Amino acid sequence: MFLLRLRFSNSLSAPIRRCFFSHGVSSLPNPAAASVPYPIPRDPSSSHVPRHEELMWKLDWCASRLHARVMMMIKLSNLDAAADLTVLAARSRPSSSAITGTCDAIIGAMCRAGRYKDASEYFHYFFNESNLKPNISCCNHIIRALCHQNRVDEAVRFYRHLLANSPLPPNEHTHETLAKGLVDAGRVKEAEDLIVEVMSAESSQLSPLVFNHLIRGFLDQGRHETAMEVFKDVKQRVVSSEDDEVADWIHFIIDEDYNGIAMVEATFIDYWFKQGNDKEAIKCYASLLRKKFTMNAVTGNTLLRILLCHGKEAEAWALFDRMCDQQYDAETCNIVVNECFRNSELSKAVETFQRVGTNISGSQLCYRNIISRFCEEGMLSEAETLFEEMCSKQFIVPDIPTYRLLLDAYGNAARFDDADRIANLVIDANIKCVAKFCPMYFQPYH
Repeated sequence: MFLLRLRFSNSLSAPIRRCFFSHGVSSLPNPAAASVPYPIPRDPSSSHVPRHEELMWKLDWCASRLHARVMMMIKLSNLDAAADLTVLAARSRPSSSAITGTCDAIIGAMCRAGRYKDASEYFHYFFNESNLKPNISCCNHIIRALCHQNRVDEAVRFYRHLLANSPLPPNEHTHETLAKGLVDAGRVKEAEDLIVEVMSAESSQLSPLVFNHLIRGFLDQGRHETAMEVFKDVKQRVVSSEDDEVADWIHFIIDEDYNGIAMVEATFIDYWFKQGNDKEAIKCYASLLRKKFTMNAVTGNTLLRILLCHGKEAEAWALFDRMCDQQYDAETCNIVVNECFRNSELSKAVETFQRVGTNISGSQLCYRNIISRFCEEGMLSEAETLFEEMCSKQFIVPDIPTYRLLLDAYGNAARFDDADRIANLVIDANIKCVAKFCPMYFQPYH
């Protein structure tokens, strides 16, 4: 049925297609003629973005170096200071496209921290009040934030506004985010309508990750045959082969990244586990591992979580060993370390952390995670040992959440002298960060 709808939609003329898609997602009300170029849901009475003049005293500034300073503040999780600097950047060189990247960074950081209201306020300030031009990544942050807050209708309206009024074409991340939001809200039919609409209107193919959310929605509804039909269509969209093995090999020959397909297969593996059919789940998993592709960290982490969630520890640790030989990231480390703590295998947690968590991009997150786990266990001496090790690393600086973990732990243990000592270290760490990173970030311009 899904394929019939897609073929039918492709044969429609543009006026008829608009009528055909007047249902489902596209039937959501459009906002009235907007007085700003990028209308997003916000409370006008909550505006708190400080005026440019109020910030000038905070920084002896050079506009060309503000982006690096913003990124440093984000690294330290000092988002308010980073936001103040971004406001300065917006006022200093409003015609520069580089400023948009700075705005994108702080809006994304606010969203990752769950500060959705602040993200919306800064988006409005940068792109409606200051008349900067956003990139599609900035808009995707807002769509994702609205979906996370279960405000899917508002996310769809903003998406519709971008289609109708903005020169910014939505990308695959936009469609993936919106499809996920609709499926998470139980609105699978509307997600299907969205995907059919996009595929009928665009010549480019959608990523398998977009279809993955629709497939998950079908499986949640018990529509396994429909999910399989969509999956087969996704695999054949490039190679036009109905034989799965032939399709896989052609994917590899033309050097297409197989990780998107692997993520869909992971969804089916999770489905079979949830159905209590471990045999079929392991069969699908073993088939995936036999495929000769380089598994990226995102795919590997997804499979790790699925295996551990369903009690397949032997398979999970074997996968972890494989990832250590290929690709892994900070999240990989945190997944297995947290599993060790859940099983009270603390020495194994430290051993695993030392194996993969100390010398990768994002080591700061690995240190923070294991320090947090030790604090939860009341093992403050172990937490402080790792904290001191973290401080000794050349290019790792403890961020504010890491200090807060230790401050709270010492406070709860009534060790107020230690809490005071940690508080004083915050100032030293900021000076240390500037000393380490300034030579790299703040080279003079010629």
